[in-house]
Amino acid sequence: MMAKAQETYEDIICKILLLERDMISNDVTQEDLEVWDSMTHLALVSELEQAFNIFLSDDDILEIKTIGDIKKILGKYGIKVI
Repeated sequence: MMAKAQETYEDIICKILLLERDMISNDVTQEDLEVWDSMTHLALVSELEQAFNIFLSDDDILEIKTIGDIKKILGKYGIKVI
């Protein structure tokens, strides 16, 4: 199951943030990516919620500033990605 979650997570990051898989890094921030604006942020949250059947709290959504933050928040919902 972990491999599937990992693949789904990477697919979403690549699709929404327009990154190649080898560019996914915990320390990539919103400021690093011109494409990562407020609308993209909402699309990212929506994709994560749909793919993993979760509902992120407002605090969780506001906490996401880096790709690493996404992984940390997914972990709170029992979704492990590396």
